Amino acid sequence: MNQSRRPIAILIALTLLLAPTWAAAQIGLPLTEMVAVAALQLEAADDETATLARTEAGTELRLVERGSALARVGGEAVFDEETIADVARVIAAATGYFDAIEEPVAGYLRQNLPSLAGIGPSAVGVESFRLSLDVSGTAAPYRVVWSVALTEVPEQTFLPARHAIGPDDARYVIREFSDLQCPFCARFAEQVFPAIEATLLARGDVRFEYHHLVLGGRFANSGLAAEATECVADANPDDATAFWSYLDALFERQQAWSALADPAPFFVGLPLEIGLANDGVDACLDARTHLETVQASTERAAQIGVRGTPTVFVGPYQLRDFTDVESYLEAMARIDAFSEAAAAVATPED
Repeated sequence: MNQSRRPIAILIALTLLLAPTWAAAQIGLPLTEMVAVAALQLEAADDETATLARTEAGTELRLVERGSALARVGGEAVFDEETIADVARVIAAATGYFDAIEEPVAGYLRQNLPSLAGIGPSAVGVESFRLSLDVSGTAAPYRVVWSVALTEVPEQTFLPARHAIGPDDARYVIREFSDLQCPFCARFAEQVFPAIEATLLARGDVRFEYHHLVLGGRFANSGLAAEATECVADANPDDATAFWSYLDALFERQQAWSALADPAPFFVGLPLEIGLANDGVDACLDARTHLETVQASTERAAQIGVRGTPTVFVGPYQLRDFTDVESYLEAMARIDAFSEAAAAVATPED
């Protein structure tokens, strides 16, 4: 936004924003669904619309829309104890986490404002959101410019998918980061993906991508298992479903190979059991042909901030509940609402 423009303030009550009965994140919803009374829409740069508002406790907020949905909540204030509590309550409601994060956010602010003072803009993750802070002053109470928004991963940050289902030009892209030895990933493959396939991929405007994320540690065989999926895909170049069939088989038989001292023979023999060719798979594994491929995918996941599996994104947004198809639809609706703005998604600040 162009900070040189002086906004014309209108103060409104955010009674719905602060209502404890809301269960979903307010960020991403149309502003008209959140605010109890009419708000003045202000001219802003980059096709964004800023609205000034005030909470019942008197803390002034700036609500920023992109397209037809709320994109960011923030403000600038002297953070005394009352303001800290009020801002924590707003952040808890805006993100939809409510009581689960209200006190932790307030505690973080109380503890860290002194160390953040004077260092310039900084940010901290709040689940799938990003809290930005710019703290000034030499002693409490500090003046803070703050905002909270959904964490957005720019499209170019994701590696191109080696394996995907759905059209290349799909409007909506679902990306799963998965470890083959992770039991929750097996549950995703067996219970969640079939619902995604039946309700979302069948639409024709959705693509599903699989990305390797090797956790290591107690999942000692997952790296070689990931390499094996690529070797089997190489051995079946004319079968577009070979990778997915082998992936499912590994998840289904996870208990059989997870504890093996040497799982390679199991990985080599499994394709034949499910009707696939295994020519060259043993040599592929011996040569570690796809080690760099799997490592690159794992490293990129870490750069994005993905630490656990399964982690699922719809477009640039990480899902809070990847087991519920409704969460995917909500993320798609958010993409539609935000895409009405001409401005591109900004790269997150350092």
